[in-house]
Amino acid sequence: MKYLIIIFVCFFVATIFSLMGVFVLQYAGLIGKTDTDFKNLPYGIAIAYNLYLSIGSLPILLNLNDRIRSNSLFSALSFFLLPGIFVLFSLLLMWDDPWPGILFCFPYLFILIVSFIRFRKTI
Repeated sequence: MKYLIIIFVCFFVATIFSLMGVFVLQYAGLIGKTDTDFKNLPYGIAIAYNLYLSIGSLPILLNLNDRIRSNSLFSALSFFLLPGIFVLFSLLLMWDDPWPGILFCFPYLFILIVSFIRFRKTI
């Protein structure tokens, strides 16, 4: 159950930070300057991107196996392999302007790193 909680906490906290970042960027006038129907699209993209990364974090459940949980390398791979691949693919898709992908993935990956460190300390 604690592994699902790690995934949910990473998703919700990263989503809150991403939405706050989008709000600040819109308030500063850096994005969403025009008055169109797509003005609030970055909010949806922030939520969808964090959901995308949280689905990629489902291999955390492999830590239920004692052999994977006791090995630091396998445990780290279960935490970071798929989200890292998803971030890499997203950055390759946005090769001409990679900053939105970096800004949307940074909160999730930061919280995932903190969760991994806390998880390894409790073992």
